[in-house]
Amino acid sequence: MRKAFTILCAVLVGCAFPAFALAGALQVAVGVAPVEFLARKIGGGLVQTTVLVPAGADAHTYEPKPSQMRAIAGASLYLSTGLEFEEAWEGRLKGANKKMLFVHTDDGLKKLPMPEGHDDHQSARGKHGQADEMDPHIWVSPANMRQMAAKVAAAFAKADPANAKAYAANLAAMHKEIDALDAELKGLFAGIPAARRSFLVFHPAWGYFARDYGLTQMAIEFEGKEPSPRRLAAVVGQAKAKGARAVFVQPQMSQRTAGTVAQAVGGRLVVADPLAPDWDANLRKVAKGFREALQ
Repeated sequence: MRKAFTILCAVLVGCAFPAFALAGALQVAVGVAPVEFLARKIGGGLVQTTVLVPAGADAHTYEPKPSQMRAIAGASLYLSTGLEFEEAWEGRLKGANKKMLFVHTDDGLKKLPMPEGHDDHQSARGKHGQADEMDPHIWVSPANMRQMAAKVAAAFAKADPANAKAYAANLAAMHKEIDALDAELKGLFAGIPAARRSFLVFHPAWGYFARDYGLTQMAIEFEGKEPSPRRLAAVVGQAKAKGARAVFVQPQMSQRTAGTVAQAVGGRLVVADPLAPDWDANLRKVAKGFREALQ
């Protein structure tokens, strides 16, 4: 009996230890998984993260659950990228924790407008249908991620000055990794003629990636919906004219239409999830998929 009691105590202590070990960690909340990747890179073992948008959910229209709002109440920072749901919920997120530092990681970034007809997700400020709807998918660009990393490191150092040197060291390491990834991706796209640099995607979430590497993104959807047969025929015609062979498939969006388009243009589907948690590996996989689609 005594031995069993000793084992039970050991199990309970073991189960409680991770929570105890993280008791002093900086509590960081983020909207989407790629930003959690960034927070973990900069914070290392000094931070504990909470992601609001789960895998497979629509990051544009997501509404945090009560349990997530309770987690926000204990966070020291929230890292925002300017997604529609973050704009809509900013006041309530701040209201849930008045001491929380709300960090706009997109501040200072040159944003791109969404393609015409694709400002489809109504934001909290009622931008639906306006021509100035800006692309919120800033993290698909290594150049953007480099600037975001610096903002995150500065915010962590402000919230936790005792570990400022550690955050600065992690930032330097992250910058080296981003630069190496950027050079690798540029190498993958080098030598591709201008006539073969277009790709199709159901929802245009890859505009910054396209900008960084001299590509052209062509959207299949229109106003957030499946295209009409007439519009779909026009998209296929444009894709053939531009020599587009890669059709990006996002788990959160329609794959049926993307497959139809890929067959019509004689192209290949490329899995390209803008919300993938393994940010660097994902961009590398997308770039390689683009190259393979041209073969």
